[in-house]
Amino acid sequence: MSYRIIAVILLFVLVGALGAATWFHGTGSLCEPGEACVREWISATSGWAAVLVALPTILYLSRQVRDADRHQKTSFAIQMRRHAILANRTRDIAYTAIMMLDLYLKRVPEGQAPDIREVDKETVVGIIHHLRDTTISTFEGEIANPMGLPAYGTSLIVEKGYDGDDRAAFAAPDMARSFFESIAKQAESYLSEVKTITGTG
Repeated sequence: MSYRIIAVILLFVLVGALGAATWFHGTGSLCEPGEACVREWISATSGWAAVLVALPTILYLSRQVRDADRHQKTSFAIQMRRHAILANRTRDIAYTAIMMLDLYLKRVPEGQAPDIREVDKETVVGIIHHLRDTTISTFEGEIANPMGLPAYGTSLIVEKGYDGDDRAAFAAPDMARSFFESIAKQAESYLSEVKTITGTG
């Protein structure tokens, strides 16, 4: 039985009891001459009756607010967990690509500009693959704040430079490394924020 029905029943019982007392014993049983009578008693109880009738609604709304708050917190936790996994994967991909590029960059003589055409094909293919990985593009779309060219744009420069189509793209190793370094830092920053928010750090 709902609270509203119980409150209405209690109200009718109260009014009925007052009415019965007045019917059988007259108004003298409820009030002395010069004092408040049945009408005043009923008037005084009307405020309490309104509260009793409204109480179920208040309790229901309160439960709805608690449920909505719990649902929001759960959704936030799920989203944050998903983004944390995405950031972890992005960071790992970025560091892998940086290691691949550094194997070539460390061999470049001092004072000489890196040239993507001198990088072995396997490394170039790997770098392009990492730049076009859906993990990084998703991270860019949902979390990252691009500081320059996005991953796909950088991959086009690597490709053009390696094919020798664009002289300006010959410096692609440095550009690609800068991109991966930036995206790794953003992933690290996001993971640090997650630890602060969740108190796991």
